[in-house]
Amino acid sequence: MRTVRILAFIPLAVMSLGACSDDSSAATDTTVAATITTVAAATTLATPASTTVDTAVAEDASSDVVLSGPVQIDVVIGRDSSPDRIERVTVGSDITLNITNPNADDEFHVHGVDIEQEAKAGQMATINFTIDTPGTYEVESHITEDVLVVIEAT
Repeated sequence: MRTVRILAFIPLAVMSLGACSDDSSAATDTTVAATITTVAAATTLATPASTTVDTAVAEDASSDVVLSGPVQIDVVIGRDSSPDRIERVTVGSDITLNITNPNADDEFHVHGVDIEQEAKAGQMATINFTIDTPGTYEVESHITEDVLVVIEAT
């Protein structure tokens, strides 16, 4: 029983000693936070050269981010396809466009690049191309004639 009382006393003693500290601990906390921020920033800089557009992020069509280097754009019809979805890239970017229509056979076309690709329902069509001229390039379904995504090259 005496051991239980001693064990109960230890956390109380530790808490009371912590309450008696001076302001020097605040400086230590700030240093630790700065170190963590620096590590996080260094981790962010270690991203690969190629860029993959996350479909969850791509739903925000008002993004002002301009992608460069090898760019991968993934589109799933009915989930993140829209004529309001605009992907901005730099001229000279190598584009890999992956389009999937989960519900129907389809044929996809990139206006201005004049490339077409067919795909069965649920299968991904991959279109690789380089944009050499600034402008707006609509990607559409030849079956529905819907614009699935717009690529702006600057």
